[in-house]
Amino acid sequence: MNVNQMAYELARERQERLIAELARERLLDDGRSSIRRSIGRRIIAMGERIAAESNLELARSR
Repeated sequence: MNVNQMAYELARERQERLIAELARERLLDDGRSSIRRSIGRRIIAMGERIAAESNLELARSR
């Protein structure tokens, strides 16, 4: 294994550890999440659903 491959593997392993650590922190934080974060997550989820709609049309006037 050359130096570049070793550096790549070390960087990848470090990134995987960081991702796993952040995921664990999120799981622990969800039990203590604030109302503000809860509402924000719901708004983001709603926006994602709206963005996924393929046939958006303009509203008709009355």
